[in-house]
Amino acid sequence: MIVELIGATGAGKSTLARELLRRGLESGPVRMATDLVIDRPGRRWVENPHAVNLLADAAALPPFLRSFDYHRDFVRFAYERLRRHAPSTFAKANYLRNVVRKVGVYELTRRADPTVTFLNDEGTVLIAYQLFVYSDAAPTSPEIERFARLVPLPDLVVHVKAPIHLLVERAMTRPDVRRELAGLDRERIGSRIGRANSVFDALAESDALRDRMVTIELADASPEGLDRAVRQLRDAVETRAHALGSSTRSALGGPSATRRATVIAFVGSEATGKSTVLDEVERWLSKSRRVRRVHAGKPPSTPLTSIPHALLPALRSLFPEQRTLRVEERYEGGDARGTTYPLLFGIRSVMLAYERRALLRRAVRHGAGTVVLSDRYPSDASGAPDGPQLTHLPMPRSAFSLRRILAAIEARLYRDIPTPDLVFQLTAPLDVTLARNAAREKKEPEEYVRFRHELSSRLRFDGASVYAIDTDRDLDQVVREVEVLIDARPEI
Repeated sequence: MIVELIGATGAGKSTLARELLRRGLESGPVRMATDLVIDRPGRRWVENPHAVNLLADAAALPPFLRSFDYHRDFVRFAYERLRRHAPSTFAKANYLRNVVRKVGVYELTRRADPTVTFLNDEGTVLIAYQLFVYSDAAPTSPEIERFARLVPLPDLVVHVKAPIHLLVERAMTRPDVRRELAGLDRERIGSRIGRANSVFDALAESDALRDRMVTIELADASPEGLDRAVRQLRDAVETRAHALGSSTRSALGGPSATRRATVIAFVGSEATGKSTVLDEVERWLSKSRRVRRVHAGKPPSTPLTSIPHALLPALRSLFPEQRTLRVEERYEGGDARGTTYPLLFGIRSVMLAYERRALLRRAVRHGAGTVVLSDRYPSDASGAPDGPQLTHLPMPRSAFSLRRILAAIEARLYRDIPTPDLVFQLTAPLDVTLARNAAREKKEPEEYVRFRHELSSRLRFDGASVYAIDTDRDLDQVVREVEVLIDARPEI
């Protein structure tokens, strides 16, 4: 379990973490997240904070790069915010380095021993300091909500608070004065700390963080006040550990134990409500389980496919008749019956299969105790949405043709994709999906919606539990039905 302490500088985050570390937990061992960086042969003597940060930079880079596909949207958001509002070029580069380090350490911690509770007083949520506090512009409410939705979240966030006069005093007298506060007078330091308090208060009320946030007041530096705050922290951590206990125990052993994550897929034609229902289910599951979300319909590029991806827009302009949708429509309509498929379509189909396999095989490696929610999922039926697109099409007679080879590679890639544990196939009448699509801010062409609606009847997921969910009713009813079906599965 990952526990992150957040709050304004001088609030007492590190003090609380060290004291809880000293007292221990009943639920299991507790360590600092930085131990994963410095508790190694040849590093244990390092105590200087700047040296620890340098070690963390080096240790965090590989896991950051490996997990970049998952955090791409957050990193892009952080970069854009810093590009526009970082106070200097140096600050922009330094804060981006901070983002890389914190996300990388988060990944190190998330992949560590699940029986250990890791405390982090310099975690991912604290990136809000660099983005919104040490910034030329205060954040807007939409920016706060977007940050909370995109940032890699720990299992528990502890907001440590203290009176502002005490925070200012500590900030001015601490031996390692923050670079951003050095040389400022009391009033300007108070203004910075006041903004920090506002930012963290807003984060505490955000939809994404509200259910995993606790607030602890450290009103003074007295032994009694510290003891009271540590007991509050310990109770909060034990409570959260208990809430996550069933999934963690399944990860460690037992009759239903498995070393892979549980995969729940939401499939269906366009405008059946997949993203809306997924948002609600993710919010509900996050209260008691570790949740990761992926989009198998639009997988991110891999190092192998990134260059071809960059060339796709130009190729689509040069060969518009080979766009995936147009090729599929020609074969479905019978216009291309008996003719072999275009090579560009075949290469693109193999690339997509490779990207989906990479995304979903990596997703299940998050380990037992994690629930992966997938927007769309590869079907076992060739020609169905998000499934193999080549094997059902006419092939050249030669056994050694490039088109046959591409079809065989695509089929093999899809066979290697793990079977989902649970599939919710969302359905709605065609007229309902057309109306919903028309009301979208970013709507699809009507012909595309009709085409996908017809193809969705071919979806097949061999070996998975599949439930049809009618979304032509109130969202609350739909979400409640999904929640009941998930709760009925003891392994989830």
